[in-house]
Amino acid sequence: MSETLSNLFRKKADPTQATINPTLYERLGGEPAVNTAVDIFYRKVIADARINYFFFGVNISEQAAKQKAFLSMAFGGPHEYTGRDMRRSHAKLVGMGMNDRHFDIVLDHLRSTLKQLDAPENLIQEVIDICESTREDVMNRTPSQVHPATPMRLEASPQTQSPHSVLPVRESRPTENKTAYPVQSSSNTVTSILSTRVVTLSPATSIHEAAELFSREGFQSLPVVDEMGKLIGMVTSADLIRHFNKR
Repeated sequence: MSETLSNLFRKKADPTQATINPTLYERLGGEPAVNTAVDIFYRKVIADARINYFFFGVNISEQAAKQKAFLSMAFGGPHEYTGRDMRRSHAKLVGMGMNDRHFDIVLDHLRSTLKQLDAPENLIQEVIDICESTREDVMNRTPSQVHPATPMRLEASPQTQSPHSVLPVRESRPTENKTAYPVQSSSNTVTSILSTRVVTLSPATSIHEAAELFSREGFQSLPVVDEMGKLIGMVTSADLIRHFNKR
């Protein structure tokens, strides 16, 4: 009996092999499922006049192959992804006017693709959370941040690394006056290793106070947050060194 597309998402990549803690890649269905989803996803993207002009002149077959490799890595599967980092690879698109609305459209197409293939809702949300975690890098915004669902493997990848030695963890849509995030822990996401003792600077913190804190605690970088708890920037030890070297 031939296998339907939706069945790909109900099987592991190798159903004969017992997996104690299956990765998202395995729970989705492995290589066949990821490849099928990416092919359908790009057909949706190319048919959407709101975003398809970003892909004019792009070899879609090559682009799809890169996306398959990247998602395999992001979902915890085997991969040979050697592409450029997220910021450099999307810098041209940002220069063409790509914004959050376009990013949301892409996520909508990804979600509808997975629904079309009858992927379970909990797996769809995991996929969306991982893709959402790349938003700030894709949009070439600073400071860099990490989403609670970001896989440790993805955050540690050279293709997604930022120049910061410390990255704050935030939800997809920050809410004002919210100081604690009830995120669900998972053994392979940054939630399982994040530090809940968060030291921050305020815009009113003097440079000398910051320098003393860095020296005393051994910090390499610290987030700067406003009175509402919103992240507005980062200060690094290199920033302090440059400041004092100018004097």
